[in-house]
Amino acid sequence: MSVKNMSVLHRAGNVSYGLLGSESAVDDLVIEVGRTGLSGFNYFHKKFGMPYEFLLKRSISSGHALFAATDDNARLLGFARFEKIADEVERIHRGKKNVVKRPVYLLRSIEIHPSFRHVGIGRLLFAIAVESLKSSVITLPDNFQAARFFREKLMFRTISENDCTVSARYKDYLLLSYPKARVLLKTIAENYPRMVMPELIDSYESLMFKSNMGKSISRRDLIRFKELLESSIHLVDGKLLKEMNSFLNKFTVKS
Repeated sequence: MSVKNMSVLHRAGNVSYGLLGSESAVDDLVIEVGRTGLSGFNYFHKKFGMPYEFLLKRSISSGHALFAATDDNARLLGFARFEKIADEVERIHRGKKNVVKRPVYLLRSIEIHPSFRHVGIGRLLFAIAVESLKSSVITLPDNFQAARFFREKLMFRTISENDCTVSARYKDYLLLSYPKARVLLKTIAENYPRMVMPELIDSYESLMFKSNMGKSISRRDLIRFKELLESSIHLVDGKLLKEMNSFLNKFTVKS
């Protein structure tokens, strides 16, 4: 079951990560709200008494970038809301336009369904979002654990007094500068390839097992592996890519 008006940016297993393009996209989501005996989203409902459908639709109508992770049944697994607080700055030099300062987005909130936490969905959702935004990102974690997560897992740092990326009003926020944001998804993919590219890793390990056991490998399986590799080649670590290409070179595979 697909979500209309959701631009899918990445798939990992049965999870789709994408940008919701309109308020009507929210109507297609299955949103589980936490209640007694039922696991679900509860932060905004508990703290502000705010229905999640209203929160998400209001974010879109306000011009915020709303990214979501959903399963094949359109169940919402997580979302992240970003508000642009500074536009990019361009300059024209010798007739060529150059970006001299990237836009800045404020991460308003990120929440993951309690039943799907600690498996990398939040980290991957954020990385895919910032790659799409092509910007620097700031945020203000509301507790020590969250601040530690942003620093250690997502490469944020404290904004320094000399930092001209954002105005002084955000001096207490954490910053993920564009150079780091640009490589965050690839860094996560290199460290946790199965989390980011499960189909590719499963295919490769299955083919390697068959090869090591002296079993025959079908042309169909090789073509499937080659297609998966080509679609994810920008995320694969150099060493692993060399191993995969070396394996493929043992066979003649034409798609």
